[in-house]
Amino acid sequence: MNKVKSLYIHIPFCDSICDYCDFTKLLYNEKFVSEYLVTLKRELEHYSPFLVETIYIGGGTPTSLPCDYLAMLLKYISIYSDNVNEYTVEANPENLTIEKLKLLKSFGVNRLSIGVQSTDDKILSKINRNHTFELVKTAVKNAREIGFDNINIDLIIGLPNVTKSIFERDLENIVNLDVDHISCYSLTVHQNTVFYSKNIEEPAPEFARDLYDFAHEFLAQKGYAHYEVSNWAKPGKQSIHNLTYWNNENYFGVGLGASGYLENKRYKNISNIQKYGKPNFIDEEEIVELNDLRTYQLLTNLRTIYGIDLVKFKNLFNEDLLESKRKEIDSLIKEKLIIVDDDRLKPTYEGMMVLDQILLKLI
Repeated sequence: MNKVKSLYIHIPFCDSICDYCDFTKLLYNEKFVSEYLVTLKRELEHYSPFLVETIYIGGGTPTSLPCDYLAMLLKYISIYSDNVNEYTVEANPENLTIEKLKLLKSFGVNRLSIGVQSTDDKILSKINRNHTFELVKTAVKNAREIGFDNINIDLIIGLPNVTKSIFERDLENIVNLDVDHISCYSLTVHQNTVFYSKNIEEPAPEFARDLYDFAHEFLAQKGYAHYEVSNWAKPGKQSIHNLTYWNNENYFGVGLGASGYLENKRYKNISNIQKYGKPNFIDEEEIVELNDLRTYQLLTNLRTIYGIDLVKFKNLFNEDLLESKRKEIDSLIKEKLIIVDDDRLKPTYEGMMVLDQILLKLI
């Protein structure tokens, strides 16, 4: 097997369920937790991910676990985290206590991803978030004092009743916290969510684009590089773990509903907690044929400003992309959607915003 650099671990528990959330999650219930963590340990042992360079614990809300269970989880993972250079845990402001921050730090966690979504307390209340912006400021301040120097904040673009001026204030508030990384995801309304049952609509494409344009320009002025469609980072603070996905490289995915990609196989785990690991973990598998791999390579690589490594592409697919798609590439360059630079085919900002147009021509 090729070296697998990244490990994703899913903790499905939440203190409350947000109205927009479609991730694999369930309300925190102590009777499930201990058994779940023991089963998770068994799945980790199955893969033995000893040489990974990044670990990402997502959810759900990993910090919804009380300290004793969080310590149990971190202890199970600790034998695999020796060589890790980026170790991220997702957190919510209301349960990121000083005790939990110290616990995370003691086990080598060095990056936090805090779900904020909005800095407007009225909006937060309407989408069933349990924190205020004051709690966000406290969480970031405490994390800094305990020694975390890599903090991401998540925001959602296009929440109901969020005007452009509210979103602009959100970004100003977050930048004033001096965090290292900012993610802005456009609202998607999924079935089986409260938003769907309330007939809440996704933002109009031109409105969402207007907000992305503002974020792109404003955050650039504040020293954040827009390095992936939905992600901005200060120099050297790009998410190494997420670049594994965008480089279309292999990763382990463990836990309820987690996805993984090993060799030529993509898999998705069982999403029912009562069936997880009894006896199987995996629910679906897809064998990735060479032609599909080419499509995945384009889909993932073109999400970042680093684009496609043309030498690597030729080695993988025995195809000189500049020759095989000469007409299409010339047209995309003329439209200012891509540039070719230093053996790489890179999207411009405009190209990242209309990625489908590029992919249609290259796939």
